[in-house]
Amino acid sequence: MSTASIKRGIVAGIDGSDSALGAAQWAASIAHLLHEPLYLTHIVPDGAVDADSDAALTTAADAVHAARPDVAVERTVGSGRTADALMQRSESARVLVLGHTTTTEWESMITRSDVVHTANHAPCPVATWRGEPAPAAVDDRPVVVGVDGTDLSSKAVEHAFEFADLAGAPLVAVHTWKEHSTLTYGEGSRFSDWSAFREHRTAMLAENLAGLSEQYPDVEVTYSVERGKPDVVLLEQSANAQLVVVGSHGRGALASAVVGSTSQGLIHHAKCPVLICRN
Repeated sequence: MSTASIKRGIVAGIDGSDSALGAAQWAASIAHLLHEPLYLTHIVPDGAVDADSDAALTTAADAVHAARPDVAVERTVGSGRTADALMQRSESARVLVLGHTTTTEWESMITRSDVVHTANHAPCPVATWRGEPAPAAVDDRPVVVGVDGTDLSSKAVEHAFEFADLAGAPLVAVHTWKEHSTLTYGEGSRFSDWSAFREHRTAMLAENLAGLSEQYPDVEVTYSVERGKPDVVLLEQSANAQLVVVGSHGRGALASAVVGSTSQGLIHHAKCPVLICRN
């Protein structure tokens, strides 16, 4: 969300579903925070005649106006393959917001879910909004961000700090580790006292985020350093959060299924919206 000097507008995909309607209302609250216009976008397949486009867009626009009358709303109809059309819109958007996917992770691998594909490849941050108990608007619950030390993780942290600052919400920085990733891993490591290691990692995490903490002094930051898989830990954190922010390496569907994709797991199972950041 820190690309305001380059990109403009919040784009929400509208397909007539209840999930897309909820996503549009949530997107309006983001547009309100960022003082951006909201573009409600419906995609029609090439060669198809879609008489429902206007009805879907009108319903979404009415819901947005009722909740956020101060947000400027524009309605657009695109054509082509849904994922490709959304990717094109994302090139000029500040944030793209989509309703949750109804496919399973296995089905996403086989059929290439439009939501998963767009979230893992779009040049702008992509927020995926899930139904209940997902929030209808931005609130003061924590923003959770996954931190793993990569460049993409750094981008996610920047966006998370900005969102938390605008929302007046606390930030929870989550870092995970597994035993085999440490130098102390061995047959006896399962019996080790990990408290010293956790304190060391927490200090490193705080040091790495110190610059952004100074840039956003009003954001209350807590650090959660836990042993376990990042997708499992972040899913647990999502139950009490208003947003989870992660980076995505943009793996292909097959690679994600084989090696595991934190972002894809969150798209399918998180209890709150997920913001996936790439560039």
